[in-house]
Amino acid sequence: MIERSGLGLRIQSLHSILLTRYPFIARVALALYDPDTDLLKTFASSNEGGPTLQRHEATLASVPSLQRLRDTRASRVVDDIDASFPAATVHSDWLKSHHYRSSYTLPVFRGDTLSAFVFFDATEPAAFSPTVCAVLDQFADIISQLYLLRLSAVHHLIGAVDIATGLARIRDVETGHHLERMAKYSRLIGRGVASRYGLNDEAIEYVHLFAPLHDIGKVGIPDAILLKPGKLNADEWRVMQQHVAIGEQLVDHIVADLGLEGDSAADIMRQVVAGHHERGDGSGYPRGLRMEDIPVPARIVAVADMYDALSSARPYKQPWDEDRCAAELRSQASRHLIDTGCVEALLADDDARRLIRERFAD
Repeated sequence: MIERSGLGLRIQSLHSILLTRYPFIARVALALYDPDTDLLKTFASSNEGGPTLQRHEATLASVPSLQRLRDTRASRVVDDIDASFPAATVHSDWLKSHHYRSSYTLPVFRGDTLSAFVFFDATEPAAFSPTVCAVLDQFADIISQLYLLRLSAVHHLIGAVDIATGLARIRDVETGHHLERMAKYSRLIGRGVASRYGLNDEAIEYVHLFAPLHDIGKVGIPDAILLKPGKLNADEWRVMQQHVAIGEQLVDHIVADLGLEGDSAADIMRQVVAGHHERGDGSGYPRGLRMEDIPVPARIVAVADMYDALSSARPYKQPWDEDRCAAELRSQASRHLIDTGCVEALLADDDARRLIRERFAD
């Protein structure tokens, strides 16, 4: 289980401070915006009692009021949520069901690009006077800076790995958009198993970001083995297996250089790199872990990687159809090689898998 960590804890602390002055502000939330997909995604939040809104996403195009905030770079006060949002949506229905009556929303920009929204929600109508908003602007600025610093740290981590390994070389040995697809499949699986394994939105996003780096240790494998078209012999296979240990060493050096030891994002990255070749019956490598000891991010990436390998064309095979892919994944899950929950989470959403395959087709 991955507990609330990182930015979620910091927002919770800021919310506690805010409640001493304005006890009616029952929720502070940060939603991310991905311009490549136009998706708004829940990320981190703090509620005064009750569950947080988790694993919700919607296109910005479907929320014109937030589009206007992006276009005008303005904030928005809603004095009466019931009257202002009469149409049923997952977000507005959730707000109403938890008795939020008014809200204050601010966009967060990274340069000229929308990066996120900060939401303050109150249990009283018309709670956000100009005086209250002036104070909240300062809190929103702190949250925005914390998020942008966190984003910068994660991107520095990814960039440092890219530079250190020459990730382009690893991409050369993968087929087409394999890494992009498996990242999206990993996010789909993460959302599907979040309740089962206690994954919050922040952890899911990090799994999605770090999934393409799972095989970074292959940079240390000789080309004669890495690019060999045929089957590896026993000695070559032992060398190939060393890519996990090489990847772990690279991650540890980079994390130490960036001063990110103990950081939740760095921890998830290391779990992905170190554990994605483990198998639940203990037959995997490098540590021969049993399923209960394999970190959940590694289990997610293992299933995403396997599904894409089965469903994509390779020099030695044609892509398998969906029924054959599903049968193979379920067979491996029944033998405790891969995580059953991860398999079923991936197979549960046919439309989402199809969209990923189409958008990132080779």
